[in-house]
Amino acid sequence: MHILADASMPQVAVLAEHLQVQGMALTLSTFQGRQPSAAQLSAADVLMIRSITRVDGTLLQQAPKLRWLGTATIGTEHVDAAACAAAGVTFASTPGVNARAVGDYVASAVANFALERNQLPQGEVAIVGAGHTGRAAGERLQGLGLNVHYYDPPLHAQGVECVHNNWQRVLNSAVISLHVPLTTCGEFPTRYLFNTKNIQQLATGCLLINASRGAVVEEQALLQAMQRQQALHVVLDVWEHEPQINHQLLPWLHYATAHIAGHSLAGKVGGSLQLFEQWLQFAFGRNHAWQLPPLNALLQPWPQAIAPRLWQQAQAPSWQMLASWVRAIYDIRNDDKQLRDQVSDSASFDALRKAYQARPELSCGQVHGGDWLADSDWQQRLSQLSFSFSRL
Repeated sequence: MHILADASMPQVAVLAEHLQVQGMALTLSTFQGRQPSAAQLSAADVLMIRSITRVDGTLLQQAPKLRWLGTATIGTEHVDAAACAAAGVTFASTPGVNARAVGDYVASAVANFALERNQLPQGEVAIVGAGHTGRAAGERLQGLGLNVHYYDPPLHAQGVECVHNNWQRVLNSAVISLHVPLTTCGEFPTRYLFNTKNIQQLATGCLLINASRGAVVEEQALLQAMQRQQALHVVLDVWEHEPQINHQLLPWLHYATAHIAGHSLAGKVGGSLQLFEQWLQFAFGRNHAWQLPPLNALLQPWPQAIAPRLWQQAQAPSWQMLASWVRAIYDIRNDDKQLRDQVSDSASFDALRKAYQARPELSCGQVHGGDWLADSDWQQRLSQLSFSFSRL
């Protein structure tokens, strides 16, 4: 069995070795960059990728032995699922694997934005897309004390509660965070969901965050809005023409990052682990006997990224304190500076992502508190921020 994996996927070698020690006849090779070579593809029975690798009919023709393809991401639009099916290749993704990391990213963006102004955003927060990442982002912002609502017309049409389809309510919101796949057809297309018309209608001073897919926001329309001095604050982690970023737009952005919202250490390692488990189930059935190490064991080489952050708090914390705790674990400003300092072209964009340092998650936060922690509302807010807690 020959597995070909993206070299940026952490711990794939450890996972493969774990199976080899148990007696599996397994060969692992890795590829650098966005696309594997034809020679590498020709030998692959299994291919494991991330979102930068595009899989279409041309790639599949170069991989005649391929029977299983997995992406260590939530999004799947970089893979032509129909071409996979036609080629007899089973395709799997990892929904939810980096949801906590994306939620942390949005929380850091809003926490830093609020701390800079010494004021939480006034008004509602619209989460566009109530899937794994949208829910994680919404929960963390609720933990900060914000009023969150979820806009998701497809789920609303299915009768799902706690979501709505009121687009005007989204446009009126003080913060809008995008968590949708990129779709161009169907009843609810998301390409250019935020175009010239919709950007013009945003509430004054709105904070717009896109950590989903670049083309959900029309960059040219966004640039024009900024150039005409529209009162708008924008955070972009994704770009319409990745790995090329819009350098005209960059100076106008409040925070700009290199498609790293989901790149916490636990999220990336968890993606590798989940792909191996899904492949084992495909190859050997759900009750297979092969054993994989637990996530915590795989994270041990990066103690700095999983070490607890402890705060002792006798009195109930202010929103400023909660925001500062978020910032202490993950500070989006560092990633913003890296992009502005280091990215000049497509190659440097990819190099920054490849060299991205292990990042902790907010779940590292531990709060030891006084009597205020007996209050169920405070327990809920800390849980929404994914902090653990105990009473002094």
